[in-house]
Order: sequence, then C-alpha cells, then structure tokens
Amino acid sequence: MKTSKEWLEEVPEEHGLIIMDPDGWDRKNYEYSFNEELITKEEFMKRLSYSTTMCKISFHEYFEQQEK
Repeated sequence: MKTSKEWLEEVPEEHGLIIMDPDGWDRKNYEYSFNEELITKEEFMKRLSYSTTMCKISFHEYFEQQEK
C-alpha cells in the first residue's frame, strides 16, 4: 500500500505520464486522497482510468506492461 503520489513516482519517466484532470480522486479532499491515503496498485490504476491523463504510450499499453 502506497499513496497515489508514491505510485505515480514509480511510473518510468520515459512514459511521460501526466494526470491532467484527477477525476478518479476525491476532489473535495484531494490533498488527502492523492498525497496521504494508502491504496493498492490496482486502486491507483482504477483511479487513473477515471482521470484525464496524457502519456507517451497508450493507457492500455501501460496497463499491459504493469501486468508483466
């Protein structure tokens, strides 16, 4: 279990993942939801899928790499 910030830091820099609009996180309590709440990797990926992101690789390609 890690914070979303910690999970995001594990994404390789060459993927260029940027969360543009964090719809998957609690907007009313974003600071806690993203920076303090401990979640699983699966929950992080789920929240990413609900968010608007920009990445050098496709989201599906990123998920496939995570499953290896």
